Amino acid sequence: MAAGGIPGNVRVGPGRIYVAAIGTAEPVSASAVLPSAWFAVGYTEEGSLFSTSTTSEPLDVAEELDPIRYENTSRESSITFSMAEVTRRNLFLALNQGAGGANDATIIQPPNLGAEVRTMIVVDSDETPSATNVRWIFRRGYQSGTIELARRKSPQKSLVAVTFRLELPTGQTAWAIYPNSSGLIA
Repeated sequence: MAAGGIPGNVRVGPGRIYVAAIGTAEPVSASAVLPSAWFAVGYTEEGSLFSTSTTSEPLDVAEELDPIRYENTSRESSITFSMAEVTRRNLFLALNQGAGGANDATIIQPPNLGAEVRTMIVVDSDETPSATNVRWIFRRGYQSGTIELARRKSPQKSLVAVTFRLELPTGQTAWAIYPNSSGLIA
């Protein structure tokens, strides 16, 4: 018996990840070309993983055994990916030094406490934005995961793994999605 689903709504593929400095112009749709200030992260190990968790607490009253309702008390969201291109620019990003550092031989050092730079992130489902593209915008990311760089025997490769926790920017939501023309979100 058929499940009654739509095969075209089942999506596959890692997508493309781009980063930019806070305050860079956001795209206005899923099909709009990204402004030149957005930099491609390049190849990843397994694409990206978005996660969001909402915490709620019960509202209790003396006259009822069960909570009369639940109130949300916090929401934490993050995006995680492992960059397969082990470049100065990607390590710069992982160290919270900002997006778009040069790929040159300039020394890399971790930032001083309090000098970390937040980053904007976009994940596109398609290589070239079009009516089928889905675009996720993460407006203020702070890399807070463990950075590990391993050198191993081939065919294993070095990776720069990152987890960006999403912070609330002034006057906006932490993240937004532009569905494609068919309403798909992945």
